[in-house]
Amino acid sequence: MRAPFLATLVLTVTLACACFGAVMAVVMAAVEPVPIPGLDATQRQDAETALYVTAFFVILPAALLLVPRLADAVARGPSRSALPGLAALLAAGLAVGVLVVRLSSVVSGGGGKAALLAMLCGWGVVAAGLLWRAASPRPWRLAGRLAALERPLALAAAVLLLGTLLTVTRLASLDPLVLVLGALLVAAVALTASRAGFAPHRVRAARAGLALDGLAVVLLLLTIPDLVLIRPEDPQASLLDRIVAGVIQFHHDFLLGPANQVLGGHAMLVDNASQYGVGSIYFLSAWFELVPIGYGSMALLDGLLTALLFVAGYGLLRLAGTGRILAASALAVGVVALVLSRIYPVGALPQEGPLRFGLPLLVILAEVAAERLPRRAFALDAAAIATVALSSVWSLEAFALTAATFAVVVLVRAWLRPPGERGRAIVRPFLAVVASCVAAQLVFAAATLAAAGELPDWGQYYAFLHAFLFGDLGNLTYDFVRWSPGLAVGAGYLASAAALVLLVVRRRELALDERTAVVAIAGTTAYGIFQFAYFVDRSAPHVLPYVCLPLLLAGALWLALILRWRSPAASRLAPYAVVWATALAVLLVAGAWDSANDRIGNTALAHVVPGGEGPVAAVDRMLHFPPLTPAASEGQRMLTRYLPGERLSVVLAQPNVANETLMRSGRANQLPIADAWEDSFVPDESVPAIRDAVDSLRPGRRLLLDSGMVFALAALRTHPGLDPLRPAVPGSPAAPVQVFALSELRQRFRLEPIHRGRGWVVMRLASR
Repeated sequence: MRAPFLATLVLTVTLACACFGAVMAVVMAAVEPVPIPGLDATQRQDAETALYVTAFFVILPAALLLVPRLADAVARGPSRSALPGLAALLAAGLAVGVLVVRLSSVVSGGGGKAALLAMLCGWGVVAAGLLWRAASPRPWRLAGRLAALERPLALAAAVLLLGTLLTVTRLASLDPLVLVLGALLVAAVALTASRAGFAPHRVRAARAGLALDGLAVVLLLLTIPDLVLIRPEDPQASLLDRIVAGVIQFHHDFLLGPANQVLGGHAMLVDNASQYGVGSIYFLSAWFELVPIGYGSMALLDGLLTALLFVAGYGLLRLAGTGRILAASALAVGVVALVLSRIYPVGALPQEGPLRFGLPLLVILAEVAAERLPRRAFALDAAAIATVALSSVWSLEAFALTAATFAVVVLVRAWLRPPGERGRAIVRPFLAVVASCVAAQLVFAAATLAAAGELPDWGQYYAFLHAFLFGDLGNLTYDFVRWSPGLAVGAGYLASAAALVLLVVRRRELALDERTAVVAIAGTTAYGIFQFAYFVDRSAPHVLPYVCLPLLLAGALWLALILRWRSPAASRLAPYAVVWATALAVLLVAGAWDSANDRIGNTALAHVVPGGEGPVAAVDRMLHFPPLTPAASEGQRMLTRYLPGERLSVVLAQPNVANETLMRSGRANQLPIADAWEDSFVPDESVPAIRDAVDSLRPGRRLLLDSGMVFALAALRTHPGLDPLRPAVPGSPAAPVQVFALSELRQRFRLEPIHRGRGWVVMRLASR
C-alpha cells in the first residue's frame, strides 16, 4: 500500500526544507565572512556554493529516497488515516517556527542562525517522535483526531506557508491599495470555487482561436521593452541618475567592446576575446550590422530578447495544455513582478538576461512541441539538438546550462517510454548532441581560419573562466542578505523537483496521460535549478528576478495539471490551489507595484497608446543614444578632424570613454583592447597581442590619448621601473593593459603631441 501522493509530497518537502535550514544555520555560523578588497562588503561564496549543491544534489535526493518509504510504512500500519493530517501538522508547525524566528528579529540580536537552529532542532525532535509513533504497528489514539482535522490542518498549513513568504518580503514595499483589491479578488475566487459543481478543469478562456494568443503575444512584446532606459541628456539628472548611468555603461562595455572589435575586423579568439563567450559576441555584431552600435541599441536588443523569452514561455504553457486565462495571467504577474519591478530597467544589465541564459528555454520549447506534435517530432528534436550545439560555441556557461537542461528532459522523456525503449531513447539524443557539438566546433574553426588566417585559440576564453573560478575575480561576490527572498525561490524549485519525481515514479499513469505537461515541468524545473546557481554566485537581491521565470512557468504548469487532474483528490484540491495561487499572485504584484507603476510609462506600450510620445521617435533615440560621457563627443570630434578616414584607430583613454568614443566614431581600436578592464582580468593573454600590435605600427602613425593617459605617460617617464601591469597607476583612471600598451609605445617610439583639445591630445609616433 502506497501513501497518498499529496501527503507524501508535503512530508518530503517539509523534511527536506527543515534539513536544509539546519545545515544552512550550522554552515553560515561556522564560516566567517571574508572581506572583499576595495569594497565595503564581505562574501562566503564557498559556503553558499556548498549549500546549493547540498540542497539540490544531496538533501533532495535523500529525501526522495527515504521519506516516501517512511510515508508508505505509515500507510501500511493502523495509523494510515492520520498521515495526511500529520503531514499538514508538521508543515504548519515548521511554518509557525519560521514565523516566530523571523518575528524575533525585531529584538536586537534575534532572528539569527542560532535561533533558527534551535527552532529546527526542537521541531525535529517533535517531528521524529510523531512519525515514529505513526509508523508503529500499534494503534495510535491520536490517529483518529488527526484524520478528523485533516482539512483544517491543511488549510492552516496553506495559510501559514503564504505567511512565511512575508518573512522574506520587505513589508514596506507592499502597496496597500493592491492588497485591498487583491483581498477582494481572492474572496471572489474563493466564493466561486466553493460553489457546488465547480469544475476546475473546465475553467479556460473562451475558444476564440489564435487571436487571443496573438493578443497576449503582442502585449508581451509591447509591455516589456524599455524605450527610455536613462536620460543622460537631462540637465536635471541627479547624482543617483549619474551613478546608474555609470553602472549601465560599465556592464554594457564588457559586451560592446568585443562586439565593436568584431565590427572592425578582429576575429574572436584570434585577436579579440570576451568573458561572455564567442557566439554571443558574434550575435551582437550581427545585430550591430543592422543598427548603429551603442548603449541604446544594446538596451533595445536586450528588451526585445527579454520580451521574446516571455513569449516563448507563453508558447510553452499553451503547448503543454495550459488554458489561455491561466497562461496569460501567469505571464502578466511575471511582467509586473519580474520585469517592471527590477532595480535596473530592462536593457540595463544584458549579462543577466536572455543573451546569456535564454538558450535552454528554446530547447524546452522544442522538446515540448515534439511531445505535443508527434508528426513533427523529428524536426523539433533536431532543433533542440541544434540549439545545444549552438550553445557550445555561444559560451561555456550557456553550453553547461543548455546541455544539463536537455539531459534532464531527455531522461524524463525516456522514463515515460516502455522499459524496452528507454536505452535507445537516451543514447540516440546524446550521441546526436555530441556529433552536433563537434560539427559546430569544426564549422566555427573553419570559418575563423578562412576569415582570420588562424585557428581559434580557446585558451583566451578559458583564461577568463580560470580567473573567475579560481582566481581573485571569484571573490567579487556578496553575502546573502538576511532573510533573502532567494530562500523562497530555492524552496519553490526544490518542491517542484520533488513533485515531479514523485509524480513520474508513483503516479506513472497520470504522467503518461499528461506527458507533454510533465516534460514541460521537467524542463522548466531543471532550467530554473541550474540557473539559480547564478543567483547563488552573485547573491545580490537585484539578480533574483532574472532567475525566477522558470519557477513561474513551472508553477503555472502544476496548477494547470491540477485543474485537469480528474480524480476525487484533485477535485478537492483544485479550488484551494486556485485560491492559494491567486493570493500568491496578489502578494507578488503588491510587492512590485510601486516600481512597476514608475516603469510602465517607459515601455513600448506606453508609447503606442493614444497620447503617448510615439514609438518612432523613442526607438530612434535608442538607436542614436545621447552620449553617456561628455568626453566621448569631444573625442569623436578629434578623431574626425585629426585621424580622418580610419576604420581602425589607436585610442587610449579611460576605458568607458575609449569605448564610447570609438563606437560613436564608427571605429574599432587598432590595438587588441576590446574593453580595457575586461582585458586586464587576463593580462597574460592580452599582453602578447598588444605587444605584436605595437610592433606593427609605423612612425608617423597618429593616436589619440585622453588626459588620464597623458598622466600615466608622465608617470612612466618619471618612474622608468614602474610595473605597467600593476592594478593601476596612482592618480590615473587607466586600466593595466592600457598602461602596458602605453609603455610599449614609449619604448619603441617617441610620442610627439601635435594637438591638444579639451581633455584630449593627438600624438604622432616618431622613430627613436
